[in-house]
Amino acid sequence: MILREPEDGIRLLIPQPSHALLSGQMMAAWGAPGFARPDPAPEVILAAGQHDLAWLSWETAPTLDPETGMPHAFTALGPAVHAPMWARGVEMACAAWGLWPALLISLHGTRIYTQYMDPERLPPEDHAAIDRNAAKEDALQAEWRARLGAPPEQVQRNSDLVAVTDALSLALCFADPSKAGEAPMEDGSKRSMRLVRQAEARWSLDPWPFRDPTLTLRCEAIRLPADTRWTDEEAMRRDLRHAAWSPLAVTLVPA
Repeated sequence: MILREPEDGIRLLIPQPSHALLSGQMMAAWGAPGFARPDPAPEVILAAGQHDLAWLSWETAPTLDPETGMPHAFTALGPAVHAPMWARGVEMACAAWGLWPALLISLHGTRIYTQYMDPERLPPEDHAAIDRNAAKEDALQAEWRARLGAPPEQVQRNSDLVAVTDALSLALCFADPSKAGEAPMEDGSKRSMRLVRQAEARWSLDPWPFRDPTLTLRCEAIRLPADTRWTDEEAMRRDLRHAAWSPLAVTLVPA
């Protein structure tokens, strides 16, 4: 669950799979001259849009963070909780869609546990969960790479594309432009993405990676009064099942 800081007395809660939907929309529009392009495109677009498949079950019954009185933000949960979920999500992706989407979702999990976290700074149970996940996913990734016969640079490029659309989506969902990430370029280099908020639902992006001159992204989010708090987990889950959902639309334009 993504918990955006309140604005105008309203807090938005954005489930992980809903945020991933924005990533998929960006990937479908990706491909301005000079930028690396998804290849094979349908499978990479699908992987971007489903990269948080692992969180589906958790989002149906989120856990209560007693410190905030809100559902746990995904950043507040450790690998001991979500690494087994991630492994199950990879299994589901392979069973449902095949090797390319499963490989890219698995690689995204590896990126999270190796680039966005330092296992040595985590509690022993989290460190152990990362090690178990790596042992399983590394073997699967090697098998799937061999079966696909894909060159390493193609796999890396596609994985980097999933990563940058994830980063851009997170930046928009959190309304935090510092999270925008780096885009892979056609020549093998990377360029840092710079987001600037121009209005409540309008952001400029530089450099511009999309084929069209503007791009509007849409998902749905839960809207709550900013002072909402719970002390009982089951009551929170019940209330969230009946909470008001509303469209979240964001328009991106070139800088």
